[in-house]
Amino acid sequence: MPEQQRDLSVGLLEVAQTLTTNLDLSVVLPTILDQLARLVSYDSASIMLLEGELLRPVAQRSIFSLNSEPLTIHQHELTHIQAVLAARTPVLIADTEDDVRWISRPGSTMIRCWLGVPLIANNQVIGLLNLSHHTADHFDDHSTQTTGAFAAFAAIALNNAALVQRLQRELAERTRVENELRQERAHLAGRIAEQTSTLRAANQEMAQASRMKDEFLAAMSHELHTPLNTIISMTDILLEETYGALTDRQHRALSAVSSSSKHLLSIIHDVLDVARIESGKLQLLVQEVEVDHLCRVCLGQIIAAEKKQRVTYTIDPSITTIIADERRLRQILLNLLSNAVKFTAEGGAIGLDVQRDEEHDCLALTVWDTGIGIDESDLHRLFRPFVQLDSSLSRRYEGTGLGLTIVHRLTALHGGSLVVESRKGAGSRFTVRLPRQAVLDKSDDGPALPSDHHPFVLIVAGLDRASDLLVSHLRTTSHRVEVMLQGADGAPIIGRPDLVIINSHLFSFNIVQTLHNIRKSALLNSAPIVVLSALHLPGDREAALAGGADAYCIKPLSKQEFDQLIALCHA
Repeated sequence: MPEQQRDLSVGLLEVAQTLTTNLDLSVVLPTILDQLARLVSYDSASIMLLEGELLRPVAQRSIFSLNSEPLTIHQHELTHIQAVLAARTPVLIADTEDDVRWISRPGSTMIRCWLGVPLIANNQVIGLLNLSHHTADHFDDHSTQTTGAFAAFAAIALNNAALVQRLQRELAERTRVENELRQERAHLAGRIAEQTSTLRAANQEMAQASRMKDEFLAAMSHELHTPLNTIISMTDILLEETYGALTDRQHRALSAVSSSSKHLLSIIHDVLDVARIESGKLQLLVQEVEVDHLCRVCLGQIIAAEKKQRVTYTIDPSITTIIADERRLRQILLNLLSNAVKFTAEGGAIGLDVQRDEEHDCLALTVWDTGIGIDESDLHRLFRPFVQLDSSLSRRYEGTGLGLTIVHRLTALHGGSLVVESRKGAGSRFTVRLPRQAVLDKSDDGPALPSDHHPFVLIVAGLDRASDLLVSHLRTTSHRVEVMLQGADGAPIIGRPDLVIINSHLFSFNIVQTLHNIRKSALLNSAPIVVLSALHLPGDREAALAGGADAYCIKPLSKQEFDQLIALCHA
């Protein structure tokens, strides 16, 4: 007996060494059954592993020719199987014909003696080891003890091999993912390099196009102005009959030439003005302007009398002067008044009202008429260059569609705003609000700032310099200010802004997209955002607030509005 025990120990040691030398599950499984055959005699043996409630055969060995694969079974399906798993100990059925626990299944008719041993790893039943023989009482207590000891080594080997296999799968999956990520990064790097190259080329082309445009505008200005000025001058000389008397027919013909030439010259001026504004080349020459004198001059230049229109003019007596570019202010008024005359029927009325807007602390110049009016749905298109709201209008009313564009943009350059009120068939009101001396009131009684803190204000502006006065005032009130031009490359922002101001001037300035980009930025998304608009159209305020703005203000700002804006830096 001691000799038998020693042989068993030696055999188990050899088996353990064999099983632990290989961690490949496909090798370990058949090795378990081969090594078991050295210790215990059997006809057939199989290893079944638990997968939930199912027992799935993973290896089989038999002295007979196997005609079929062992069947996957439910662990509660067979009583003798359930007895092994429930008791977590070996179960021996010495004679299957006399034991009620034995339930036959296909392929088991030759089994007279059966031994089932649980496979336990980490205190968990992971499967079952089946041994069978065609002779009753073939397996005894020694067979059971040997198989039970062997099963302990087999379970550890299976668990280790399964663990290694899982780790290999995870490693392979990780390697695959890393390779895919590496390829994706390489692809993205290529795309970024390609896009960078494309953008660089596009920027170069844009810069070249801008230079060519400037050169073209200069050439066009010279080439068109020179002959037109000659035509106008010579026509005027002829009309004055310097070279002799004219017949009525000749006088009418020359008058038509003179009128058409001057109209063409005005169109050229409009086109050039729009181009200069868009390129940021138009600079205001501000000075003190007598408001009443300017208004009367502009009213004197319109030709309302030809259409028998009533002209009304009112001005607040307290209004004397304003700091502005006189030429451009005249251009604003003449465009608005000319449109009022053009789109008002014979016998209608037009007017110019000049008032002090106490709410916004500015000068309000309102041009109104009783003309054809504008549909509310068309208001958003009103200031686009070369746009006629109705194609039929281009046939009924001459013009390029640039007048209101120029009015809007010149008003913005002054730091002002333009408000439109109109109804189809009921006339229109265009109100130009201009600051009397600056965009903001520069009094010193603003909100006190902490002496140890200089709030950072980022101004996002269009391609003009209408933000200069705002920047100046903020800096005089101990604010750090940076201006980021929309659509232009610049130095990176240093620090996290306390306030972001979107100073919208041009109609083409996409406020909603700008708000979206700011809210996506990790550096900017926590700062309050204020939209300053030079134009108030229906739905603008709602769109800005829905897009992420915290406030929406119409320029010029009142002292109170500016104080409220500054207070956001300290919220």
